[in-house]
Amino acid sequence: MVSRRQVLAVAGTGIGIGATGVAAERALLRGEVWEKWIRGRREGEAADLHVVIADTSIGEPYVAERFEDVDVFSGIENREPTVTDEIAETLQEQYDGLEYGLIVNTTDDEQEVREGGTVSRASFNDVQVFDEATAIAVGDRFRLL
Repeated sequence: MVSRRQVLAVAGTGIGIGATGVAAERALLRGEVWEKWIRGRREGEAADLHVVIADTSIGEPYVAERFEDVDVFSGIENREPTVTDEIAETLQEQYDGLEYGLIVNTTDDEQEVREGGTVSRASFNDVQVFDEATAIAVGDRFRLL
């Protein structure tokens, strides 16, 4: 017969392994914002609506993708997008399931690492490409600190 102590010991081991798995999916990242993006869905298909990436050759943000049918950014706003309530409303009229995202470029002693995920609209607005940022990555979600 299995004793209560043996059951608790095995259960405790399982909890420890599970906690290790959760901790492994969390990462603290410090570095430059490498990319900002907005995604939306229309008729069940996801599409990158506006993508700004770091162009290190000229030291400026580069617009890699922009809205085809909704022109909400102009001039410098294309490279430094901030989504106001008005812009968010316009986008929500055209697209379902809007997502905002960031990718942060970190460098350790051995390699460059780029990690990113979805963020709140407020976090998206708080930083621009090439800004220094600190974030916690949990799965595919990002939270700026």
